Amino acid sequence: MSRLNAAKKIILFLLLTSKLIVFSQKKDSCYAGVYLTQEDFLANRLSFVINKDAKGYKFGFPIPADWKLEIKIVRPDTVIKFKEGTVYGYSECGKVFRYFAGGELYADEDFYRIEEIKGLVIYTSAFNGGDEFFYSHSLTDKIHRLKIKNIERDFKDKQEFVDAVKRLNKTGEHGNIEKRDKEGRFIINKIYEEKIKNK
Repeated sequence: MSRLNAAKKIILFLLLTSKLIVFSQKKDSCYAGVYLTQEDFLANRLSFVINKDAKGYKFGFPIPADWKLEIKIVRPDTVIKFKEGTVYGYSECGKVFRYFAGGELYADEDFYRIEEIKGLVIYTSAFNGGDEFFYSHSLTDKIHRLKIKNIERDFKDKQEFVDAVKRLNKTGEHGNIEKRDKEGRFIINKIYEEKIKNK
């Protein structure tokens, strides 16, 4: 094989591999939309879906977002607004959020991001809950702050579960109750599966 042919093959190889590297780094499209009803949410059926990466399309919350909780979808030909409480939730770039109207003993009115659905549904707050974690029994039940007193109240007839969760709690009212394992799973859900779900 001549040096010229060898050089051509090396250049061709470098061109092909550089295109593969660039292709693999290409950002996936970011789709967003709303779940109009509880049934839509449970069926993962989005309405008014847009690609946020497409020109002229936007999805977000007008400022101040934490006061109004109003979703705004912009398309090149129209603007659609959903006032607080008029949708069950939304999805944005693969992250799913559920609306909860709040309550004095539960959690603030907010959209709650679903972090895990294995046993308990674990959430974080989109706007009003700071760095707190929250939970519900299902995707349709009331959302509560993830605190020992709430676990004790909600699972008073499951003392073995409550005791195991209390053993996690060594650094304050809700310290280690929010802890994850090495794989990123919430330990409280592993305890839930062991003490409640699999019994």
